[in-house]
Amino acid sequence: MSEDGRKMVVYRELSDSLRGAIERGEFKEGEQMPTEAEICERYGVSRHTVRQAFQSLVADGLVYRVPGRGTFVTRLSRRGKYLRSIGTLEEMMSWTGTEMEVMQPVEITEDVEHARRLELPSAEVATLRVRRMYGGRPFVMTQIYLTPEAGERLREKNLPASGPGTVIGTLEEILPSPIVGASQELTAIPSPRFISGLIDCKPGEPLLYVERLYYLEDGTPVELAISYYNPKRYSYRLELRRGGAH
Repeated sequence: MSEDGRKMVVYRELSDSLRGAIERGEFKEGEQMPTEAEICERYGVSRHTVRQAFQSLVADGLVYRVPGRGTFVTRLSRRGKYLRSIGTLEEMMSWTGTEMEVMQPVEITEDVEHARRLELPSAEVATLRVRRMYGGRPFVMTQIYLTPEAGERLREKNLPASGPGTVIGTLEEILPSPIVGASQELTAIPSPRFISGLIDCKPGEPLLYVERLYYLEDGTPVELAISYYNPKRYSYRLELRRGGAH
């Protein structure tokens, strides 16, 4: 494993350890977390690694930082609601602290509308359905559409039926070039009957509807993900950075 790879493993292990301590109630709402120096000493890691771990917890909404005072626990784990903070493509593609469950494995079918969205030459598309859990409770159902070639590669890859991974993360490992961008549209809709029971909503209850299209460097669409979120269990936060700022 490369040096960068080892550093990433250490950072993730520390982040997961602190997240688990918060969710188990070892640190209460409003309580100050140990200082960076204390965590460095306790876990035998660098200050940079501690800062990365804290940044991950901030992005998940589990803690907030006050300059000159320290890092404090929020109400997120107590209310059991997954807060997703997105400022980069990498953050959009990750689902820290959640579990994926494949409800419908990859199959090849004909679907004119979604084939058109993927700019395919025919109506043939690959599709699968996944559900994501936080704290053992479902909060989103996603129907995913891929090119038939990507679907076949994903099927050969043997995507796990459940676990912490993501479809887009697994897909990127087998694509000829990296994913460089995504566009998305968000709106509120009444919960469809076929979705409501899968994410613990009542039919007709308002939910968050998101369509996200990932594409490669040459602009080729590679995945269309259509997601239905239970708003009682999910919050979406967008972080914007001024262009050219460091």
